[in-house]
Amino acid sequence: MNIDLRKNQRGFKDNEYSSRIEKAHRKMSIENLDVLLITTPHNFRYFSGFDSYFWESPTRPWFLLIPLNKEPIAVIPSIGISALKKTCIKNIQFWQSPNPDDEGVTKLASVINQLNNKFGKIGIEMGKESTLRMPLKDYFNLQKKIKGFSLVDGSKLLWELRLIKSEEEINKIKFICNIASEAYENIPKVTHIDETERTICNKLKIDLINRGADHVIFMSCASGEVGFDQIIYDPTNKTLGKGKILFIDTGSTFDGYFCDFDRNFAFGTINENVKKAYEVTWKALTKGIEEAKPGKKCSDIYKSMNKLLVEAGSAGNGVGRMGHGFGLQLTEPPSIMADDNTILEKGMTLAIEPVYEFESGNILVQEEDIVITETGNEIITKRSPKEIPIIR
Repeated sequence: MNIDLRKNQRGFKDNEYSSRIEKAHRKMSIENLDVLLITTPHNFRYFSGFDSYFWESPTRPWFLLIPLNKEPIAVIPSIGISALKKTCIKNIQFWQSPNPDDEGVTKLASVINQLNNKFGKIGIEMGKESTLRMPLKDYFNLQKKIKGFSLVDGSKLLWELRLIKSEEEINKIKFICNIASEAYENIPKVTHIDETERTICNKLKIDLINRGADHVIFMSCASGEVGFDQIIYDPTNKTLGKGKILFIDTGSTFDGYFCDFDRNFAFGTINENVKKAYEVTWKALTKGIEEAKPGKKCSDIYKSMNKLLVEAGSAGNGVGRMGHGFGLQLTEPPSIMADDNTILEKGMTLAIEPVYEFESGNILVQEEDIVITETGNEIITKRSPKEIPIIR
């Protein structure tokens, strides 16, 4: 896992993007789609390589059209022309923006109405784990302006494309996982027993950036004496101390790609119930990783971990799942849960995350990232120790 991408180019060569477009075209033919209409940052980046957090400004929508068997067409606000020219997108249409009365709808409809209409269907991001990044009134207005096309769900096709990562994508994911693994390992060396959650997490954020992460998009934290009641809240000014345990989960990125895994730490001494709970979750995580291989289902991973947890006395699983995919987003399909029967394939990246409720309202969670290989999987994080680290 010694991959130093800082010595290499960011982004991808054009053939990576052309391969994605070709795969999209093949799936569009099967699904009888004339066009894919992209509005969200992660799908826009997937097909174009456009790297910007300008998406945080909601003023201007951005559109990317992928016509069947033709090159993509970007329809964007005028402010983005120069930036988008740095990507693989050659056909760039634009409108003067901001223009609240017509934020690109007329321009977008005009471009669509010039495209070939074989099936009369445009796929958009309207399905599970998808959003439409344009005002709803503009969406309704677009429906009125386009001629001979209906807007249908294209999210299944998009997720099928993004589910399987290329070798180049996996290398970026491995790199950020390695950075975060080393930063986690450094926590006991730089943490004092009486510091706050916020102080500890801020040190970790700085360390992640110094080691080569681009952004720390997500960092949740929890602390207590016997487990936690949540794992998604921001760090607080709560002070740690002897007998406390600390949970930190980070989704940091390199070149747009996430890691997503957590670590637990004890302070001074460790409660015997917590010690046993940590051992149980470590074993459950090991079981889940062993189960993850091509041909297996996500539900198989869940059931293997859940069986061990239930036998150990787990009181339930209020989180709802025990892992998920990840990549350009912190969480992506599939879900590691009882009723997700997605079949694992080479190139999938998964965060395996058993949740053990060992006392009513108190949970312990452990998480590692893996990539599915031809014969099994590769753990791309440095595994947490079998015994919870103690900060003294």
